[in-house]
Order: sequence, then structure tokens, then C-alpha cells
Amino acid sequence: MSILGPPKRQANGVARSDSKISAKALYEQRKKYSNSNVIMHETSQYHVEHLSTFMMDKTESIATVDDAIKKLVLLDSKDKIWTQEMLLQVSDKAVRLLDVDTQEELENFPLPTIHHCQTVLNQTRYPSVLLLVCQDTEQHRPDIHFFHCDEVEAEMVHADIDSALGDSKHGKKIRPQTLKVNQERMKHHRESIIPPSSAPKGSAPAVKGRVAAMNMQDVERRGSAQQDPESHEKLAQRIEKDVVSNTIIVLI
Repeated sequence: MSILGPPKRQANGVARSDSKISAKALYEQRKKYSNSNVIMHETSQYHVEHLSTFMMDKTESIATVDDAIKKLVLLDSKDKIWTQEMLLQVSDKAVRLLDVDTQEELENFPLPTIHHCQTVLNQTRYPSVLLLVCQDTEQHRPDIHFFHCDEVEAEMVHADIDSALGDSKHGKKIRPQTLKVNQERMKHHRESIIPPSSAPKGSAPAVKGRVAAMNMQDVERRGSAQQDPESHEKLAQRIEKDVVSNTIIVLI
């Protein structure tokens, strides 16, 4: 169950995604990521970053989940983690990993092959990490996958997967309520990054931290609230200008 990355893939991960980008590129990137986090009827989707995958192997000093976490912390301390952006999709059948741009399936973990799921919080530079232990019938040893949940909290994704596993194993119907709660949390999260629409008519919008995470619906809402006829493109350019001039871009 190895996750394939681009040619620059290293032994413990894939190509870095932390190169410096312009404010406009950051704005477009965050807009795309925000649109990536959705909850539909029985399928949810989250933007994540794959950090690393280890095989549970005593010869590699990884006999437990805690051993794997310690190795992740060690690699992080040595700056040896390479991230790969992807979409993590949860359904009542499986957890799938998709390419961000092409939607191509990278991995498919049927729910019966997922033996453990937990969060790893504030132990590395990636504060919100999801851990999955997976093993199919053809594997002699399980794999331990680590994902940084950079746009939503790892606890949300954990609750989603746990409820899917519980429903699959015990025939319960817990997940619909879990998805409802997660949907509300995602809604509040989006609303929390929108500056108050109390600015005087015609004035520049109050741009605050995490502006880059606004999606186009947020832009439309702001434009409607201010009754400003300027185009989305001009508004995005003005947001970018404000962000650069005030140096208040905050990454989630």
C-alpha cells in the first residue's frame, strides 16, 4: 500500500510543498483547498497532506503505533518529511486517496482493512495529524499512514472514519449524525475566516488573517454585502494588495 508520488520522491515521503509562493497564488490555492473540503450524502472529502508511511516491522524498531509516532517525530526533527497533497475521501465502503488535480485514485482502503485510526496532535511541526493502520489480506504486516489535516481538524476526520468503521462492523447508523456535526463545524470554520461586513459602503473590505482561505462564495458574499459592483477578479486583486501591504497572510 505505498503511495506513489512524483519523481522527486524520497525514502520517507514525497516532494516538498513548502516552497515560497506569491500572495495571488496563495489566495487561489486556499480557495481551491476550501472547495476541496465537502460533505455530501454519504461521502465526505478532506484536503490533507501525506507525511509518511511506515511498515510495522520489529526489525525497523516499529513494533507499535507509538514506535511509528516516535519515528515520525524523529524524521521531523531532522527535516526529513516530504509532503504530498491529496484528497482523503470517506464513504460507507472505503477510505480513498485522490490526486488533488486529476482526481485519480492513489490508494483505496476498504473499511475492513482499516484496523486503527487516531489523531496525533502537536507532536511535530504539523499540529493536526491523522494516523491510519491498514492491512489487507495480501500483507504480512500492517502499514501505518500519517496525514496532516491542514484545512480541517484531524479530530473531525477521525470521528468521520471511526463512525464509518463502527457502522460497517456493527451495523449501526452513527455516521449520518457525525457527518451532520462535521458539516456544521466546517460551516462555522468557513464563516469564521470571513471578515465582518460592517465596513462603510464603497470602502475597502477589512482584510484580516487567513484571508487566503476564502473561496469564491465568500468573495460573492462580501461583494453582495457591500453592494460593490467590482468584478471578482478586481476584488481578488484588491484582497491580494491588502494582504501584501499589511503582511498578514496566515497559513492554516
